[in-house]
Amino acid sequence: MAEEPHHHLALHNDYVNVYNAEAAPGDSLLLHRHNHDAVAIAIGDQTVTVGIPGKPDAHTKNADGQVRMQVSGYVHSTHNDGQVGYHTVAIELLLPQTGEQNLCATVLPGKPLDCPGGAASASSSKRIDVPQFASNQTHILTVHVPAHQNVKIANPAQSELVVALDSASISPASGSGPDELLRPGEFLWFDKGAPSRTMKNGSDKEVRFVELTFKPSAPAKSAADATKPAH
Repeated sequence: MAEEPHHHLALHNDYVNVYNAEAAPGDSLLLHRHNHDAVAIAIGDQTVTVGIPGKPDAHTKNADGQVRMQVSGYVHSTHNDGQVGYHTVAIELLLPQTGEQNLCATVLPGKPLDCPGGAASASSSKRIDVPQFASNQTHILTVHVPAHQNVKIANPAQSELVVALDSASISPASGSGPDELLRPGEFLWFDKGAPSRTMKNGSDKEVRFVELTFKPSAPAKSAADATKPAH
């Protein structure tokens, strides 16, 4: 993905490469190969044509916030058939994944669901967690924050990546000063042991984010400020 010109590297550490993959209406992500398992998160609704060598083109729609796994070795191009810009946050998982399974969504194509309890769960902090995917190394949730609720994010026991699907305010990393605005497609990286921050939904609608937690114990060394995506 690093060699495909529409993929813009925004974060690199021991666990992930995070790219913003963007294409204007009528433009295409060129044919490229995934050398690692990669999580693709759709920012906005997408109408695309996917080209895979030796197979017919596939016309498909990806819903806003949809999480998909593109496995290591996958080769494809993506044409933006829509009338608005295409934006996917593509997260390369740099550690080999084992024991992969879908939870409450079809993240891995062709694999059955194994949804814990069969439904989303609401925690004591009022956030609603919808399990998406799990492996022995990585766990992915889509989190829904109801209107006018605040939630703590970051588990100090694990490294964590949070990708915003909707705009929300978040307390500053320093712990003091004005809140920051986290926009759709922007993300935050938390090393293991990092202090939590508070996401604040001051709107009349729910806001969502995707939460990826990483089980290896070694803290990652970030090579970029993960708060804002690079373009």
